[in-house]
Amino acid sequence: MVKIKICGITNLEEIDYVNELRPEYIGFVFTESKRKIDKKTACLLSIGLIDEIKKVGVFRNNSIEEILDVLKEVPLDVIQLHGYEDENYIELLRRSINHQIKIWKALSIDKKINLQKYKSDYIDNFILDGLNPGSGEIFSWSNIKKEEIANNEFFLAGGINEENVLAGIEATNPNGIDVSSGVEFINKNGERMKSFEKMKKLIRKVRENYEGKI
Repeated sequence: MVKIKICGITNLEEIDYVNELRPEYIGFVFTESKRKIDKKTACLLSIGLIDEIKKVGVFRNNSIEEILDVLKEVPLDVIQLHGYEDENYIELLRRSINHQIKIWKALSIDKKINLQKYKSDYIDNFILDGLNPGSGEIFSWSNIKKEEIANNEFFLAGGINEENVLAGIEATNPNGIDVSSGVEFINKNGERMKSFEKMKKLIRKVRENYEGKI
């Protein structure tokens, strides 16, 4: 089964969307981004979210104290690190949080990669993304060698949308996909919002083709 994460949830209307469509994960962004929300908003959105959908907090070069401060108010299931966090940082974070909270590490892909060298006892999953996360830019999937990462858990990110999602899964064999801009539209105020129809089409396509297959 290929799992689905919808990242950059910012409002209650989008919570209603995901409650109906039921991706496995949603993402709250706590670092500088057009999709950034504060702790109070994330707490409110968490209350409205059904229990079966797990909550991912996205951080980038935040201090461990900042992450712990968010965890005091927002019941995150996963911490996703998108910056230059090294193994010492991740080990300290692992020792500072509840053992049930997972840690995911994002890697920006600009050349061929073998995830084996990034393996760590403190990292539960990887996010493979382009050089500009959240921009909708696609990186070269040929940089991921399927035979070298068969035993690694990772989500594919970077410009994933309804049109290319199946090709991305076929090319890289991920255990999940991480989608943000690919399921958005720009409203009359120039703001990026999640599209129910785009999410529905993407999720349906993945479910119909990969439910129970991976």
